[in-house]
Amino acid sequence: MGQTPISPGRVRPADWIVEMLRIRRAEFPLGHSIRSAVAVGGPFIVGSLTGHLITAMWIGLATLLLAAGEREGTYRLNFTIIAISTPIAAAGYLLGFIQDAPIAALVVLAALLAFLMGVIAGLGPAFSVGGMQFLLVASIALGVKGIDWWEPIGLYFAGGVLYAALLGIEMLLVPARPQRAVLVPMLTALADLARARHDDLAEGGDRTAAARGRATAALRAATTRVAEFSVRTAGSAGSWTLDDGVTGAAERVQAFLIGDRDPAAAEIAERRLRALAAEVAAGRSADAGEPATEPAVAGSSRGAALLSTRIDELADALRPRKRPAGARHERLVSGGIGREVVLAAARLALCYGIAVAAREYFPYGHWFWVPLTVCMVMKPDFGSVFARAILRVIGTVVAVALASLLLLVVPKGVGLGILIAAFAALVPWLMMKSYALQALAITPIVIFLVDVITPGDGGNFSWERIAATAIGGAIVIVFGYLIWPHSRRAWVAETFAQAMAGIAAHLRVAGTAVPDDAGPAADRHSELVAARRAATRAMSDLQTRLERALAEPPPADTVAGAWIPAVDAAQVLADSVTAYATDRVADDVPPDEPESAALAADIRHAGEGGRSGEAVAPTDPALRPIADRLARVRAHLADT
Repeated sequence: MGQTPISPGRVRPADWIVEMLRIRRAEFPLGHSIRSAVAVGGPFIVGSLTGHLITAMWIGLATLLLAAGEREGTYRLNFTIIAISTPIAAAGYLLGFIQDAPIAALVVLAALLAFLMGVIAGLGPAFSVGGMQFLLVASIALGVKGIDWWEPIGLYFAGGVLYAALLGIEMLLVPARPQRAVLVPMLTALADLARARHDDLAEGGDRTAAARGRATAALRAATTRVAEFSVRTAGSAGSWTLDDGVTGAAERVQAFLIGDRDPAAAEIAERRLRALAAEVAAGRSADAGEPATEPAVAGSSRGAALLSTRIDELADALRPRKRPAGARHERLVSGGIGREVVLAAARLALCYGIAVAAREYFPYGHWFWVPLTVCMVMKPDFGSVFARAILRVIGTVVAVALASLLLLVVPKGVGLGILIAAFAALVPWLMMKSYALQALAITPIVIFLVDVITPGDGGNFSWERIAATAIGGAIVIVFGYLIWPHSRRAWVAETFAQAMAGIAAHLRVAGTAVPDDAGPAADRHSELVAARRAATRAMSDLQTRLERALAEPPPADTVAGAWIPAVDAAQVLADSVTAYATDRVADDVPPDEPESAALAADIRHAGEGGRSGEAVAPTDPALRPIADRLARVRAHLADT
């Protein structure tokens, strides 16, 4: 899933609705989908054939939550998610033992537990998944009568073992699948950037902007998925690697593609990058076949030669080698419990407590669908709460109608198990495309499974479920969104200031002289690389913030729309700083520390909202394009 840069232009009043309903492009995750179908539908089918349908249902419910919680990341990440989230989620069934407690005590306890689950979500993806699963399981435990809850607890662990075993089978069959899944898009995106850069240099235009946005998104995806296993079998699909060296080399290629001004060099870069992508996709070694080098272009600049060198470094980094000591793994426990996490947890606690109180005010037996809806909508790390609430209601209404119709025509047993497996196979794919489509896939499975433990209900309470979903969505919108001014702000200005500060830091370091001594020169190079990465990621964060704000209702979408021209101008400014830094690395322009530092301070000042004071007018010709682009940013800021 690539990031699509925002296009400038006036935002119409209803554009936030279009943005909210947008269906993202996503490749079908074959392994994840097969695993989901087998893990969720398989136990149900076996239980139907052996007469242990209730046991199968509890296992299927566990594996459904695990399938929905799996990330498109490394095996190490997903094994950790299973190991951490399974005991957390299973503990949710303990609330079934106190389901008849006084409603006031139950509401307070539920709110406190929801707050705790929201807070631990800041510790990393495994805890975020576990927290949501705990609340989902707790909702069912509080609302379903006549169950010995020790059995579901044990069977949840059995579901975790089953799902881990299926994931282990894929790991043995396709050990480098997670790496390949991001390496090929990353190399392809860099090749597309090279083509866009060539066309812009040769013909004019601004194709680079969109291509750069996609390349940045692909690089970020790869950066979060460093390899967890050293796979070095020659000739196998694991005959290349993904680690910090690869992503760092890819970032340098991107920077030099943006900074270079030689269309012929960009064309050669495109061919080489596409060849690397083809080799990885085919499972061949990065050094197999023809060498990934081409003769330099006659009369090419030193910058073009450095671009070729950077691609050589990327090709070399892809070759299998022993992992260096101290290589970084993914941070599975981040410890990032800050103010934002606590505020999100407080909103979650308020909404979940009100939802659990539905036992008193919801006039039907399936009241637990109200808190179940709330925790699915308010999962802390999904972006816009408002959009999720609307999409959840829309998706659930359609899903409930579909599931109710299918329950009328498909008898319980093997046929229903096959239907569950079919829906489960779609869950991983639809989760990546739209929240409404995710609800459309998951809701019928939950209905089919929970229907088994509600004998005598007739298995078809469509209007109850729709009403409960609507109430849950309304609780989230009112108590999790509207009454919190903090959540209704666009927050673009703050993120814009961070991005401009990153651009300024990049320029400040790029303008310094390279020391003659090797040690200080290496330190400067490391500082330059870190500054470039920080600036690139800050701009990516700004685009993401803008996209989320555009999917919010007024006033957030109106504010975000006004920022579009300034954000686009800031990206052009960032590219011009990258080009200057490339010229400095190639030694095509001399350093000018005073003027570059003054211009960097001006960029930071503009990002902080400073419109007063005289703008810096550098005398260095290499810095004038940056000053011109900063002037455009200031002009757009005046209109926000």
